[in-house]
Amino acid sequence: MYDLVFNYGMITIKLAIAITTAFVFLKIFNMNAQLKQMTPLDIVLNFLLSAILSNFILDRDISLTDFFFVVLIFGILLYAVNWFSFRTDMGRRIFIGSPKIIIQDGKFNLELMRRLKLNVRDMAAVMRRQKIRSLKDIEMAQIETNGDLTIVKKGSPDYSVILIDNGVIDAAALQKINKDEKWLRRRLKAMGINDPEEIFIAQWYDNRIQIIKKD
Repeated sequence: MYDLVFNYGMITIKLAIAITTAFVFLKIFNMNAQLKQMTPLDIVLNFLLSAILSNFILDRDISLTDFFFVVLIFGILLYAVNWFSFRTDMGRRIFIGSPKIIIQDGKFNLELMRRLKLNVRDMAAVMRRQKIRSLKDIEMAQIETNGDLTIVKKGSPDYSVILIDNGVIDAAALQKINKDEKWLRRRLKAMGINDPEEIFIAQWYDNRIQIIKKD
């Protein structure tokens, strides 16, 4: 009887610790953000955290010391991945990815569509939801980093392109508007900005750059 009570008591304590740990991770790393796009990396990290917590609760051989050590290492690695992803263009391309343009100026990138295993039926389903009747009505279409398909109709107002996000220049975004980093830096200097790190966000819209600087 004593062993039964002790075992269930330890499970209860471990469950409370696991819930607290999950809450801390959600708050610190904003893993439950509503506006954040869910990427494959997010899915893997959430799965790993769930596995760590469930094993800690159910496995009697895992001590508190072992658990806190694993959580500490996981937290350090998660912080490093987040920092690398959001502070460097390379990290963003590796861990988050970038939108893939499959239609530009009405022209289809058939090779990219085959590589992404995107067929006409997928396109047609999104077209019906956006009330687009013909493929010829599409000006631009791209696959977002979370797998969603965004379509812009011909004749629609120009869509904005994020060129700088939190001080990091997006090379793929520059390619969309047929520009390069040298061109962007020249434009910034003309606006009195010497370092992209000064910029919180910069977008290209209506053939001009719109900028919000960091405080």
